[in-house]
Amino acid sequence: MASVSVQEMVRPSEAMDLYYYDAETSKKQAFPTTQNTKYVQQFANLTGGSSVFTIPPQNGIQDIVVNASFAALSAGADADNYSLPAGWLWAMVRQVSFRYGGSSQYFISGQQLLQNALRCQTSRSSCDDLLNLGGNFATGAALLSPRNASIVLRLPHNVCSGVGKSHPLPTDCLTQQVQVTVELFPPGQVWTNISGAALPASCQSLSQAQFQVQQVMFNNQGDALARRVDLATKAYAFPCEFVQQESLIPLRDTLDPQNVVLTGFRSGEVKSIEVWLTDNADTAGSSPSGGLATGYNPVSWYPPTSIEMLYAGDIYARYDNGVGQLFNLINGNKSPAFDTYDAVPAAGQITPVPLLAQWLSLPFAQTLVDEDAHYILVHGKPITNGIVNLNNIVIPRLSRGTGPNAGWTMHISYVYNTTLLFSQGTCDYVF
Repeated sequence: MASVSVQEMVRPSEAMDLYYYDAETSKKQAFPTTQNTKYVQQFANLTGGSSVFTIPPQNGIQDIVVNASFAALSAGADADNYSLPAGWLWAMVRQVSFRYGGSSQYFISGQQLLQNALRCQTSRSSCDDLLNLGGNFATGAALLSPRNASIVLRLPHNVCSGVGKSHPLPTDCLTQQVQVTVELFPPGQVWTNISGAALPASCQSLSQAQFQVQQVMFNNQGDALARRVDLATKAYAFPCEFVQQESLIPLRDTLDPQNVVLTGFRSGEVKSIEVWLTDNADTAGSSPSGGLATGYNPVSWYPPTSIEMLYAGDIYARYDNGVGQLFNLINGNKSPAFDTYDAVPAAGQITPVPLLAQWLSLPFAQTLVDEDAHYILVHGKPITNGIVNLNNIVIPRLSRGTGPNAGWTMHISYVYNTTLLFSQGTCDYVF
């Protein structure tokens, strides 16, 4: 008989058989399902503006993907004068709105959409892949072939990674459709053009764009919850994460510390505040006028070199001299960064210059990164009608812009705990 160690005596736990599989160490799916990606809908507008994607209430919804293309430039065009930035389809999204059944409608920006998807990834390499699939950097001869890109819409219901993937959104519990609206910038905005001439027609419109959804279907529709439980008197709780619409705060072009005040918090528990900076020169436009030292680089993100987050006078995050990147790494599963390129016009052509883009997470909630983290409620900071101070913000360098294009923009996302409650054929958020 094996002796019992002191550790075993003092550590509270359930014994688990690690030699044979049993009921405690193995699991099985309760209701058989299949998965498909057959539901596709074309965009209504290929030159910018809004397109609406509606999904009828029938099956479970997982990831919603957008796929788009630019036609090839004609052989007569001087392709060295033009470039598409890395992640150009991400950059083309102005904002996304979403409504589940009869829930309220909410909005997030294209930059938030990318940052939400990056936070879901489990490694730096998958972050790079996510950006590249959203459109590779292209200039010169590469533009003489069609350019394709695909992005995933990271909404409250889905985790866009196979690790820790959330259960499907059960639209079988709804009587109204799910509606997602994607608003695009004019396609010509994402091009860098140093020719001084008008953009070719093939750069001013997408050649195609479509929505596609990954669904999960019951093998037997009788297994649906709405057919087994009276949802007129009961409710189904679906755990998820809510990101409030982005706040944009201008910063002065100085290396001196700056302070800003964050307001507009909704009643609920804030898990973290996500922060990244963009140089206004990177998003000033594709025209070479104004002496810009850079092309159009909308996903060139920088973290503040130093920053402090305070609520009610108490410091919750103090990151000096770049230490925030280390804290984010040791509290997560990857560095909050991805590889991209700056488009730098010089000598009559556009040269890609490698850049490590980064963001910074300022957490309130206790760290928990696991495969089941999305449905474990880890409390955040209840902030109701309050303000958060960001003090001693130091930008990483002076802006590359001149005149009105000299300066920085701080992008802010508030991340909340939330639960979607399904009942009586509709659902809404509980914060």
